[in-house]
Parts: sequence; C-alpha cells; structure tokens
Amino acid sequence: MSAAGKFGPIVLAEGYTRLNALGVLLGGFATIPLLAFMGLIMPFLLEEVFAVDPGIHGRLTGRLAVLQEVIVILLVSVVGAASDNFGRRVIMVLGLCLIGFSLLLYPLAENELQIYGYRAAFALGAATAPLMYGTSIQDTPANRSRGLFIGIGSIATGSGVLVMSLTVGRLPEYLAGQGLTPQDAGIYTCWCMVAFAAVAAMMARLTWRAGRVAASEPRKPVWRNLGQGFSEAARNPRIALAYLTSFASRGDLVVIITFLSLWVVQDGRDAGLSAAEGLKRAGVMMAAIQGIGLLTSVFIGRLVDRMNRVLAVCIAFAVASAAYLAMAMVEDPYVNIALVACVFVGIGEISVIITANALLGQEAPKARRGAVVGVFGLIGAFSILCTSYFGGIVFDAISRTAPFFMMGAVNLVVALAALRVLVRAPGMSAKEVRAST
Repeated sequence: MSAAGKFGPIVLAEGYTRLNALGVLLGGFATIPLLAFMGLIMPFLLEEVFAVDPGIHGRLTGRLAVLQEVIVILLVSVVGAASDNFGRRVIMVLGLCLIGFSLLLYPLAENELQIYGYRAAFALGAATAPLMYGTSIQDTPANRSRGLFIGIGSIATGSGVLVMSLTVGRLPEYLAGQGLTPQDAGIYTCWCMVAFAAVAAMMARLTWRAGRVAASEPRKPVWRNLGQGFSEAARNPRIALAYLTSFASRGDLVVIITFLSLWVVQDGRDAGLSAAEGLKRAGVMMAAIQGIGLLTSVFIGRLVDRMNRVLAVCIAFAVASAAYLAMAMVEDPYVNIALVACVFVGIGEISVIITANALLGQEAPKARRGAVVGVFGLIGAFSILCTSYFGGIVFDAISRTAPFFMMGAVNLVVALAALRVLVRAPGMSAKEVRAST
C-alpha cells in the first residue's frame, strides 16, 4: 500500500490518496443536498411559482417523481457498468453539470409540459452523480474501514442537507422579506443551487481519482458488465439482500424528502400559514433528521466494522421500521412530539444507509463494483418510483402520514429477510471483518 494509505483513522484501498478521499466526501456534501433540494423546494414552486391547484399537489408531485425515476431506471445500471470501463470522475462531473443546467431552467417553466420536461433533464443528473458518489465511497476505503468511511460520508451528506435545509430552506422567505415577489424568490433560490452545482463539479474534477478502478483487468462490453451486476445476486444471497435493502432505504428517503415537506406545508396552509412559513418548518424537521444522523453516524459506522454485517442490517431495519411507524402516528407536525419522532427517524435512516452500503461494498467484486452498485441503484430507483407513486396516492386518499406507515412495513420485511440470510448464509464473521483489506 502506498504511503498515503490512511485518511485519519480510515485505511484506504490501494491506489487511493488522502486527496481522493477528501474529494469523495466533498462530493457527498454537494450531491445528496442537490437532490434533496428538489423535494424541499417543490411545494413552494407548486404554490408560489407555478400556481398549481393545491388539490392535485400530491398527485403531481408523485407523477414528477415517477418520471424522474423512470429515467433513472433506464440509465442507472448502464451508467454504473460504464463507470467500470471509463472511471467514476468523468461521469460524476457530467452528472453535476446536468443537475445545475436543469435547476437553471426548472423555475422558468411556464406550463405543465415544461415542468415535466425540465424535471426529465434533472433526472439525467440524478441517474449519474449520486451513483458515482455511492460507488466511489465503496471504492475508496479498505473493507475493514468501510463502515467508518461510509459513516463519515454520511456526516458529509448529512451536513450538506442540514446546511441546505437551514439556509436554502429559509431563503425564499428571506428574499420575499427583502421585497421580491414569491415567484422571483423561488427562481433565485433555484439559481443559488445552480452555482453550488458548478462549484461541486469543479471540485470533483480536481480531487477525484481518474481512470478505472480495476485498471489491470481487461475492459468488457458495458452490456456484459451490466449482466454480471444482476448475476452476482443469484450467486451470493448477501448481495441479493443488499439489493433488497436498496429498495427500502431509497423509499425511506422519498418519504423524508418529498412527503414530509408536502405534509408540513399543507398542514400549515390549513392553519393559515404561508407556504414559506410551512417550508421553514419542514426545513427544521429535515434538519432534526439529518442532525441526529451527524451525531450517530460515526458510532454506527464503527459498530458495523466490528460485527457481522448481515446482523447489522437486521438490527438497523428493525429500528427504522419502528421509527417510521411512530412518525405515522404524529397528528400535528408543528408540535414538539413531531421533532422527537424526527430524531428516531434520523437514527433509523442513517442506520439503514450505513449497514446496507457496508454489506454491498464488502460483497461486491472490485472489477464489477460499478455494475453491482448500478443494479443497487436501479432497484433503489424502482423503489423511489413505487414509493412516489403509491405514496402520492395514499397521501391524497388516506392521510398525509400514510406514506410513513407504508415504509414502516417495508423496513420490517427487510429486517425479516436479513434474519433469514443470517441463519443460512451469514458471510464474514466479526473477526474476519476486522482483519479484512
């Protein structure tokens, strides 16, 4: 291993430097908040910029998310397989540029067709940048440090979402207070994130490792890499379990990013609050969820590096199930008990993210990791599609907290599946995890 084989307490994989590790963390700080921003700002855009009938906000939000995820589904596996041939950096930079370009145009949409069209452009970036971050955070550490590095990565992404929620989430209200119309406030808020995306793309270009991860192995056609991403699950039940965790964990994010904000804004409107005031409260709740993740992610990451990772998945998803079911029972998002529920949701969210990714990175072969992570992302995108569609239906037809109940049940199913794999094919023991490279 090279002299630059450690990044603080993290043991790095061969060929990676401290600058590469720092660049990946900065990529997480930028990429996930850029995606979360769309869910946070959407209720404000619908009400103040696009002037859409509030009675169809839930359905339109769900349909836009479905459009985005259909595009992600079509692209994400191919992008992951292609990154095994061409490297992660070039695709990451391209994805960030696509996100920035779409946010430049999105608030200027003048009709429903343009709303869908600009969201499709955003989806192209959503199919590339987050996948490259997810793959690179698996590539960079040695296996025995994978949980800790993913935990630190969660701090980076959580910090980004926290900063975005507490600053950009309040920006429309601030700009309106400075004399701008609500419509202009929404437009300028989106354009601030365009500048953020441009800076993130430049940082990735300067700090990420260039070239292929498995440079010593011959290139294979992208379609063959893609097929191997699927076939790994048939050979390895732990990869199959990791794919199942993707379905649940991505659905969890939909509920937090999309339906939490919509729930809070609509309840606020019923109570006589403006959309900006509702968005501010949603930002506080998202900050509470991300804040507890910041406080616990390193502890959870260290714990995952010291135990069987299938067992870790089982525990994490059981905790998440209980947390989402508890949030579903909250009647008023403006009372303090809602913030308490956010704390438990935050613990559940960060636990499933770290354990799922640690298991995936441990089991995915290095030469096909992009393809495996691509399939992981494909299943996650399919989950986002399903959760967005059915979440929108139950949100409008049953209750504004029904999506949380739905995801509580899904997380419980994953916990039971992990228990079965633990009995039949547990994989690396805790001792083997601590000694692995």
